[in-house]
Amino acid sequence: MHRTTIGIIAALLVAAPAVARDGSLLIRNARVFDGARMLGSRDVLVQAGRITAVARHIHAPSGIEVVDAKRRVLIPGLIDGHVHVFPGAQADALRFGVTTLFDMYSLSDQPTIERWRKQRAFDGEVGEADTYTAAIGATPPGGHPTELMKDLPSEVPAPPTLASEDDADAFMRARVAGGSDYIKVVQDDGSRPGEGPSLSAFSPARFATVMAAAKATGKRVVVHVQRLADAKLAVENGADALEHAVCDQLIGQAFAKAMKRKGVAQTATLATYAGLAGLNDAQTLADDPEIAPYLSAQQRGMLGLIWKQPRANDYKIARANVGRLARSGVTMIAGTDAPNPTTSFGPSLHLELLFLVQAGLTPTQALISATSAPASFFHADDRGRIAPGRKADMLLLDGDPTSDITATRRIRLMWKNGYAVSRKPSQ
Repeated sequence: MHRTTIGIIAALLVAAPAVARDGSLLIRNARVFDGARMLGSRDVLVQAGRITAVARHIHAPSGIEVVDAKRRVLIPGLIDGHVHVFPGAQADALRFGVTTLFDMYSLSDQPTIERWRKQRAFDGEVGEADTYTAAIGATPPGGHPTELMKDLPSEVPAPPTLASEDDADAFMRARVAGGSDYIKVVQDDGSRPGEGPSLSAFSPARFATVMAAAKATGKRVVVHVQRLADAKLAVENGADALEHAVCDQLIGQAFAKAMKRKGVAQTATLATYAGLAGLNDAQTLADDPEIAPYLSAQQRGMLGLIWKQPRANDYKIARANVGRLARSGVTMIAGTDAPNPTTSFGPSLHLELLFLVQAGLTPTQALISATSAPASFFHADDRGRIAPGRKADMLLLDGDPTSDITATRRIRLMWKNGYAVSRKPSQ
């Protein structure tokens, strides 16, 4: 950690009697963005890992740690609404203020998923972001992402797929029994204008059957799409969210209005699309003095990866479509699709926020997409806001991200469950 950063932290801390670390503190004089709007100057009281009061002035309980925010901006911990976790992902994410991850397909076993569930309910000190997961998604044999799993070690069993003769209801019951917090369905044949299919995909009739089985679980159903035809099919069959912005052609106003009317959310993953287009934003991010000191070697390496077969047009079309959806009032959820090439758990969410603003969201809308919107959408009702009863996952920033979204990178202090988080990177 730089000496200047240490000095800032020391200056922020107001002397208080020594107390045991128990996830309790009082933050004074913060300009609070509560996950939906700026509240102005507020005090925030945290006790045993939870926010218990937000008010203009709060009397300090005896012996509690007091932090003078000096009118810096306090925001909720950030949420990445689309990742694929692997070991180390959660710790890397937390150093950059990303306190919750939504995993959209992983091979994590049931004991690991159960550990994640227990951590989410725990209010003590942890060194990782909390994790929700879809676990195994529904895709046909030869469908995405099976093409990425050809080199799995022999001892790792291939994930189940959903063939046309398989019982879709039984498949979905197995996902719920295995710990899926929501259901992921994949509908993508890999085609683009002028390029034929490269992957298997469900037929429209089979997709309708799969979606009906997914909806019958009572859980949120998110659908991986990239083509407009598949996006329309997903919306028609009751998708709750589209994962990835449509990138093969521009959407029309009628489709945007249909998404809004049916309450379908959009996770754009522009950070991955930008990398796929060969843009150098990820390297610029890695060199940012607010980012670079806290990157692990693994994170820096991930940001430096490049795509073997770049697609220049996907990003342009996806970004234009995000703007159209935002103007139509569709709920946006920030997600990076890490660890695709040029993305990394944690820092890439700050880049995603910038891309969302460049696509047409206001900075406040972008902040909402990474705080209260994903929390509300996934019924993660104990996070995403600075309000009584919520987890004390918070970032104290230099600068106002509601006017300059890059201020989310200027983290001066952060807390997970009310405990200060070290930004020292792993080696």
